[in-house]
Amino acid sequence: MTATVRRQRPRRLACWALMAVLLADQLALSDTLAVMSVDLGSESMKVAIVKPGVPMEIVLNKESRRKTPVIVTLKENERFFGDSAASMAIKSPKATLRYFQHLLGKQEDNPHVALYRARFPEHGINVKNAT
Repeated sequence: MTATVRRQRPRRLACWALMAVLLADQLALSDTLAVMSVDLGSESMKVAIVKPGVPMEIVLNKESRRKTPVIVTLKENERFFGDSAASMAIKSPKATLRYFQHLLGKQEDNPHVALYRARFPEHGINVKNAT
């Protein structure tokens, strides 16, 4: 029995040494990592990036703005998001969805769905149950 205990100690020591090396390696890599955060509001969204040694930065979209409208336009075989969808909303309001985050995960009998239908009657909302 003492022979098996003596054999396990070097294995445990080697395992702990390997874990310490891997942990130290991960800590060294953490200096180069960045964190991204998405603020999804009902009218607009922002994306922020935090890097070590650099203050928090709000990312610019392709129109060089920090805020991007949360709008989607589905027209024929194309999808438009953000500012391009907002400009398409003037031409085709029936194909443009706004404030759709309130509908995510809701069933058809939810009061939020009825309120959305009342506010935006131009959209024919078909709620399909996921099975």
